[in-house]
Amino acid sequence: MSIASAAPRWPMPQDDPYAGLAYVPSLPPTGYKMLLYMLSQQQPGGLVRATHEELATGLALDRGVISRAMPYLVASRLVFVIGRGKLQIHPMLARYLTQQDRRAALAALAPEDRLDVGHFEEEYERRLALYQEEKARKKASKPAAARGHLRSVH
Repeated sequence: MSIASAAPRWPMPQDDPYAGLAYVPSLPPTGYKMLLYMLSQQQPGGLVRATHEELATGLALDRGVISRAMPYLVASRLVFVIGRGKLQIHPMLARYLTQQDRRAALAALAPEDRLDVGHFEEEYERRLALYQEEKARKKASKPAAARGHLRSVH
């Protein structure tokens, strides 16, 4: 069964802003913390304007912790990186000014972009594995000196 043709696994109430949280996969604890923080900082429509440094400050974490946790949120499709300091929360989790705005955003989602269609946990695991493989491939292709290893100066 393809994701595009699959029906939602459970009916998601259109007017319940928290219904999308039922489709959050198993994230590391920092991922949950970041998601909840971004949900509290979002503008209507789900835009979050914050750099990794600003997220780290708001969460009292090191910037590196944010950088290591962000790929989990991206692989889960809960957060999209639009550009430096601009993140977009998935429309099924985003806050809207009116219920009409929420309904319109959900109606505009393609079936394959919905969180409640298909096997979201398995898709998350697949996307995360692809990200980790790509990261390992890039790291392996860099020369040792470019990875921060010290060279002899003799």
